[in-house]
Amino acid sequence: MSTRKTRKVERLKAEQVTGLKHLDQIVPLLERLRDVGCDRDRAGNRELSFDKYCLLVLLYLLN
Repeated sequence: MSTRKTRKVERLKAEQVTGLKHLDQIVPLLERLRDVGCDRDRAGNRELSFDKYCLLVLLYLLN
């Protein structure tokens, strides 16, 4: 019998997210990365572009 305890996951609140003002300054610099790697996407159904991926990584690092 397993005695593993499950932990309750708390939802992130908007006031807990920090670093958004820094990301507003970086967005224009990352816009040229939008089409990187899209030449192989023949279906045309890409929803997450490279610039948005970079923003998510930076948001993770700033928090």
